[in-house]
Amino acid sequence: MDNKQSRGVCESCGMPMDANTVSKYDPRYCIYCQDQETRRLKTYEEVKQGSIGAAQKFMGKTEEEAIKMTEEMLPKLSRWKLSL
Repeated sequence: MDNKQSRGVCESCGMPMDANTVSKYDPRYCIYCQDQETRRLKTYEEVKQGSIGAAQKFMGKTEEEAIKMTEEMLPKLSRWKLSL
């Protein structure tokens, strides 16, 4: 399988994953949401802040747009569906 071939999306932040970004401990999560040394998963607030920053940097969203998008998207992801 090509390293860039999709592995789905992270169930914590929604980022598309490939072989380089999928967690080696749990394939449901990306390397940004699960620490690759401690296996610790980021909290909702940590994921939210990271997603806001990524939306601004990589998608060109304003802070307001990024916050709105993140607050609408994260609760729909498997990890947060039952806990929020």
